[in-house]
Amino acid sequence: MKILNRKLNCVLLLMFFVLAFGCGGRNIGDGKVTGIVTLDGSPLVNASIIFSPIDGQGLTSMGSTDSSGKYEIFYADKKNGAIPGRYKVILTTEQPMENIPESVPKKYVDLTTTDLEFEVKSGKNTIDIKLTTKN
Repeated sequence: MKILNRKLNCVLLLMFFVLAFGCGGRNIGDGKVTGIVTLDGSPLVNASIIFSPIDGQGLTSMGSTDSSGKYEIFYADKKNGAIPGRYKVILTTEQPMENIPESVPKKYVDLTTTDLEFEVKSGKNTIDIKLTTKN
C-alpha cells in the first residue's frame, strides 16, 4: 500500500509541475505582421509572400496581398503572425495553372538572391515592402 501511495504522490507532484510550469517548451510569443507591398510605387496585387527564418530554425510564415497590396502573414495551422526573429522574405505572383506570368523581379523570388530581410518582434509589426524593378 505504501508503494502505491508513493507512486500516486509522485504522479500528483509531476502533474503539479507540468501544470504550473508548462511542458518544458519555451513561450514563443506571437509577432503579428501586416503591411503593404508595392512594386515601383504601385500596390502588388495577388502576390504570395513568404517569411523564412534566417537561421533555418523555427517556422515559415506565409500570406498573400489583396487588391490594395495589403497582407497579413500566418504560421502553423493558420495562427496569425510569425515567431519573433529575423526573416528573409520572398514574393511571387506567378500562377502557372492560370497562365499568370511572374511580375516580381527575379531577385525577390528566390531565397538565395533576395535582399529583403526583416526582424519580427513580439506584438504588432507593420512591415511595408517596397520592391523596385531597378537594381
